[in-house]
Amino acid sequence: MVYNPKFRFFAHLSPDRLFSRLAGLFMAALTLSTPGAAQQVQGEGIAAIVNDEVISTYDVAQRTNLILSSSGIQRTPEIDERVKQQVVQTLIDEKLQLQEADRYDIAITDEEVSAAIGQLGEQNNITAQAMAESLRNSGVNIQTLRAQIEAELAWSRLVNGLLSSRVSITGEEVDQFLNRLISTATQPQYLVSEIFLEIPSPAQEEQIAQGALQLIAQMQQGAPFNLVAQQFSSNASAAQGGDIGWIQDGELAPELNQVLQRLQPGQVSQPIRTLGGYVILALRERRVLSGSDPMMATLDLQQIMVPLKADANQKVVEKAKNQVDKMRAALNGCDNISSASRKVNNASVSNLGRLAVSQLADVFRPAVATLSTGSSSEPVRTEAGLHVLVVCAREDVAQNDQIPSRDQIQNRLYNQQLSMQARRYLRDLRRDSAIEMR
Repeated sequence: MVYNPKFRFFAHLSPDRLFSRLAGLFMAALTLSTPGAAQQVQGEGIAAIVNDEVISTYDVAQRTNLILSSSGIQRTPEIDERVKQQVVQTLIDEKLQLQEADRYDIAITDEEVSAAIGQLGEQNNITAQAMAESLRNSGVNIQTLRAQIEAELAWSRLVNGLLSSRVSITGEEVDQFLNRLISTATQPQYLVSEIFLEIPSPAQEEQIAQGALQLIAQMQQGAPFNLVAQQFSSNASAAQGGDIGWIQDGELAPELNQVLQRLQPGQVSQPIRTLGGYVILALRERRVLSGSDPMMATLDLQQIMVPLKADANQKVVEKAKNQVDKMRAALNGCDNISSASRKVNNASVSNLGRLAVSQLADVFRPAVATLSTGSSSEPVRTEAGLHVLVVCAREDVAQNDQIPSRDQIQNRLYNQQLSMQARRYLRDLRRDSAIEMR
């Protein structure tokens, strides 16, 4: 087992935050997948048996297609085989979670799953039928997504009911954390994302380490860190693409902090062995508190996208840029985006909503970090085409607001402890179950 590619250990998430995670992953799959990219399934056999319940090779192939489509990882025979091995473990874990939920009479109805699917569509302006069609074009049956949602909702409900009462954060713990932040306010702070790969058993450590190296290699080839984190990380931060926010120097475990101090903004670490698994860190920004920080500004954004092939020649790109520049000159903030965009061939407009600059993909952050309300970014070239971001509103964060509140600190500590409890719970289920690999 190398990865843990699933919606895992989010028992502490509220329904809204859990849904946000599902929405982010699903829309990533719609964005990154291409028709015909997934492999066709030939026949169906047995991949594993979990307490007398079967996981089929078809289930494994379907989940593999979904995982690779939504993580941005380039498909190769080697990658497919590695991920298939890990998907088997993922589906085993989901069987265990559903079986345990059933033991406590917890059942997720078809209506609840359908409601979640409906919410996904509403939030992203896509019908359930179009959603199923997009997945089908990637070789994924909609039932694969439904099964994943069902398992996550059941596990979330179960662990919230059983474990939340075992987690208690005292006022003294919050005070210690807050005092440490205040006392080190003049020291460097790091805007960090993480991927945590759990080691379920000592015998699997080498496989996990090799899997971590493979993920890093894929990210070096262009796979987005946030999408890889959403699909493969076992920590609660996976719901936000691995984002753990601004970290004080010394706040992380010593083995992690030492690596963080050596990283430069934009760099990704090698795998770091820590308690329970391996961690991959990405340093997005470094700062010392003073005044407002543009990376913490909150923006209401709309995007104009002009599709271009990744291998489009320079003449085609320049022609599109000229059209986009004329369109930008005609923009009046966000008031006339629709009419202005119609002057550019195949341009589409989407509302990105309210986001912190730090939540944007690396390629977009510098383009909008210092833009004022009503301004538009220079065209940003990606493999999908040209993107222009328009700032409809901007809210900067004052220095005092950058220190988290007591409630925020309590929530962070609570989430950390509950995630650990959930991992231990699932580990015990694996240990006590009859699992046969085929």
